[in-house]
Amino acid sequence: MKLNHKRGAIPLYLQIYEILRNKIEGEAYVYGDLLPSELELEKHYHVSRITVRQAIAELEKEGYVKRARGKGTTVTYTSRINESLSEIRSFTKEMEERGRKPGTRYIDIRKTAATEEVANALGIEIGSEVYHLYRVRTADDEPIVIFETFLSNDYDFPLDKESYQGAMYQVFEEVGAKLPTRVLENFQAMLADKRIAELLQVRTGSPILKRCRISYNAENKAIEYTISYYRGDRYSYSIQLGG
Repeated sequence: MKLNHKRGAIPLYLQIYEILRNKIEGEAYVYGDLLPSELELEKHYHVSRITVRQAIAELEKEGYVKRARGKGTTVTYTSRINESLSEIRSFTKEMEERGRKPGTRYIDIRKTAATEEVANALGIEIGSEVYHLYRVRTADDEPIVIFETFLSNDYDFPLDKESYQGAMYQVFEEVGAKLPTRVLENFQAMLADKRIAELLQVRTGSPILKRCRISYNAENKAIEYTISYYRGDRYSYSIQLGG
């Protein structure tokens, strides 16, 4: 594909970035592959080394590749993770079933007073004490989603961060809380603000899928309210209706 050198065209490095990104997303280059060297790209597109490096820097910033001195540029992109809405599963179980390694990069757990939003979701009084858990979950060491979870104070959830390295529902079982049997979910499209962008390692303004989930136990009591922020370039949802 030839570059557009006409006046008013987008910068050459962005054109190369888009070409390479499309090839990666189209699986011309797959996870673990090496991209052509900077010299090869320079000759192929008839541009300067600086232009090539700018294009690769953009790919690296977006999580498509990783550069290593003496090794070249390796593709780190994997296709979107698709989650089915037909059953309730933890992120950990979802990743393990897809052959991905689940992890947790950031954890903060504390008690706080319920805001009006949280109180309405959990069916409690505004200002009631709740647990506030904030986590960044990863797949194969790549940040995928931020979970901001509010838990009912009916159970004695631990306040040590290590307890939340893995599946949240495992912690439920450990404290004697009944697992959710029904969830109510709401989805919104949004753009990443500075904090979300930093935690998910994307650009500010990148597309984010926001999910708000209220989980209910068998007694129809709300036990969990979670606001999730998924990377739009790494996650998608599907739902099956009818038989």
